[in-house]
Amino acid sequence: MTTPGHLDWSLLQAFVAVMRDGSLSAAALKLRLTQPTVGRQIRALEEAVGEALFDRTPQGLRPTDRATALFDHAAALEQAAQALGTAMGGKLDSPTGTVRITTSESFGVERLPGLLQPFMEANPGITIEMLASTQVENLLRRDADIAIRFARPEQPDLVARQVGTMELGFFAAESYLTRYGVPETLAELRNHRMVGFDRDPFARRAAERLALPVETWRAVYRSDSMIGQHTAVRAGLGIGVMHAHRDAPAQGLRRLLTAEFAPKQPIWLVAHADVRQGRRFRAVFDHLAAVLPAEFGGR
Repeated sequence: MTTPGHLDWSLLQAFVAVMRDGSLSAAALKLRLTQPTVGRQIRALEEAVGEALFDRTPQGLRPTDRATALFDHAAALEQAAQALGTAMGGKLDSPTGTVRITTSESFGVERLPGLLQPFMEANPGITIEMLASTQVENLLRRDADIAIRFARPEQPDLVARQVGTMELGFFAAESYLTRYGVPETLAELRNHRMVGFDRDPFARRAAERLALPVETWRAVYRSDSMIGQHTAVRAGLGIGVMHAHRDAPAQGLRRLLTAEFAPKQPIWLVAHADVRQGRRFRAVFDHLAAVLPAEFGGR
C-alpha cells in the first residue's frame, strides 16, 4: 500500500474529477487524458487506500462512503495547489480573463478563430473578444488589447512585431470575365465594373499608397466590409482588390494583371506596451506571434 506521504498527486486529481463529473469519460475530458488512463489512476488510488472508492453499477460509478469522506480533503488539496500556482506566478495554472483582439473583418471572421482554437483548448480560462476594425487608435484608447494590422504603427506607446506579409491582387469571377472580357492593363480598368470601398478612410489612404487611380474607376458596388466586397466579386458584380490566396480558382475567381499589380503588405502584431505585462495578454500575444508567420509566409 502506498503511504500518504508518497501518494501521487495525479491520482487525487483523477479522483476529484470523477467525483465532480460522475464518470471516467467526463473526468478524462476535463483532464485531457484518455478514459483508460483515468481508470488506471482510480484503481491505483483504491490500491493505495486499501479499498474500493466507487461501486461499478449499470448506471455508472457510485461513490462509496469512504470516497465521500475523502473528497473534501482531496478538494482542499486541489485548491491549495491552485493557490500555490498563483503565488508562484502562475506556473501551475493557465491564465484567465478576457483579451480583446482587433483586426480586419475578413481575417477576424475567416482565419483568426482557427488559429486561436488550439490555444483556447489549452487555456480554457481565456475569453477572446474580436473587434473588426482597421483603426490603430483602438489600442491607444484601450478599446482593444492586441491588434493584427496591415501597416506599421508609429505611435511610441505601441510595440509591434512583423509576422509576415500578405500579397494583394485584382480578382474577378470567371462569369464576369465571360461577360465583360479580361483587362490587359491597369489603364483598362476604367472601362470595367469595379468593386471597392465606400467611406473607410484607411482604405482610401491605402489606395493612395498603392497609387491606385480609384477616382477614375466605375465602382458599381461599394462596401467598407471586406467580406461584402469578396462576396460581390465572387457573385460576378465586378473586379476587386483581394488578398491573394491559393483557393481563388476553387471559388471561381481568376487573378488579373499579376505583372502590373502584386504589392505585398507587411503584417504587424501590435499591443500597447503596458498591456503586454499582463499574463493573459502576454500569453495570447506570444501564441499569435508563433502562429501568424506560418499563416502569412514569414517576413
